[in-house]
Amino acid sequence: MPDPGSYILARAMGRDILLEASQLLEVLPAVPVRPLPGPVPGISGVILHQGEFLPVLDWAGLPGTPGQVVWATALAVLKRRLALPLESLDGVLDSVGESSGFSVADGDPWEEIVACICPVGEARFPLLDADKLVAWLHHQRARH
Repeated sequence: MPDPGSYILARAMGRDILLEASQLLEVLPAVPVRPLPGPVPGISGVILHQGEFLPVLDWAGLPGTPGQVVWATALAVLKRRLALPLESLDGVLDSVGESSGFSVADGDPWEEIVACICPVGEARFPLLDADKLVAWLHHQRARH
């Protein structure tokens, strides 16, 4: 069940997602991402943010993620020091419905990074779990 608070409704890799506002530092307009000299699983490159290099997630690096990477219009900067490229920002929600009974479908490629599925009106959206996402990235790095 999600904690009470604000949520950002966004779109990434052609998929609508929810982000907990409490997990974000800020949302920035998209800027060019500088590639790293060698491959880093799950990271497309870095941006310069507040005088430091900030890694940018490569959504296409998630297992089983279908489709092409769509040009990002915004970057959500997580408190965990990771930028998420977003195709769009579609609104801010003061709350979402109770997620009881709504879990990620078996075989969903984002199963490892989603906390739960939250109802918003008649629709249902995956709530991204920043801690799970960062843990997944660390696991990918350790395997490489």
